[in-house]
Amino acid sequence: MENKGSDVLVYPITVLIVDDHPLIRSAISQALSPQPEIKLVATAQNYAEAKEQVTHLLPDIIWLDMHIAPGDSIAEIRFLNKLSPSSRIIVLADREDEQEAFAAIMMGAQGYRSKQDVDAEEMMIMIQAICRGELVLRPVLLMGLVGRLRSAAMPLWGSESGLGYRALQPSASLNGLTQLTAREREILQLMSQGYRDRDIAKGLCISEKTVQKHVQSILSKLGAQNRTEAAYLIHQRVG
Repeated sequence: MENKGSDVLVYPITVLIVDDHPLIRSAISQALSPQPEIKLVATAQNYAEAKEQVTHLLPDIIWLDMHIAPGDSIAEIRFLNKLSPSSRIIVLADREDEQEAFAAIMMGAQGYRSKQDVDAEEMMIMIQAICRGELVLRPVLLMGLVGRLRSAAMPLWGSESGLGYRALQPSASLNGLTQLTAREREILQLMSQGYRDRDIAKGLCISEKTVQKHVQSILSKLGAQNRTEAAYLIHQRVG
């Protein structure tokens, strides 16, 4: 593959299909292989094989099943993105989940769709869209994502003399961050990585209700209106 500019992929392209169902891998491979834009279709049945293939092939497109056991799909997206920053990742879920979609995009995926909505013709449409540098999400999820970002940014984004805007000011979170307990910092870090309350509870071996209490305390100490704003603030501090 060659690049024209820094963001847009140029055909022909290499696709890596990561799915734990052999029939699905075969069906997707058979649908994509005859396409003139596709140079090579490789497959992996789990995340371990995916890492090996990504390291070897540096594929242009990674067609990734969101729920392969065992494994943490959100963490895997981030890891694969680090292995091959030039690869575009399309995530396929059993059913759409806005929180999951947001987490996948935040970790570096360029697309998120339900398997139920994707047929053979739609596959190439999605790949072509990503090759044009577009984000592949259903409009309702895209609007939800924009809404989350807007709710996080607007409280920190003020007008200047009514004529324009000044830069985001995350410094208000400094004192709040120092007030967090070790457990709260741990939970905030997981929140910023897109994990849901039930996932955090499972990983930390505590109840979901306890996680929710910690989340409310975190929001209060940071002066954040919601989880997305809290995640934004911690990303600003890390960055």
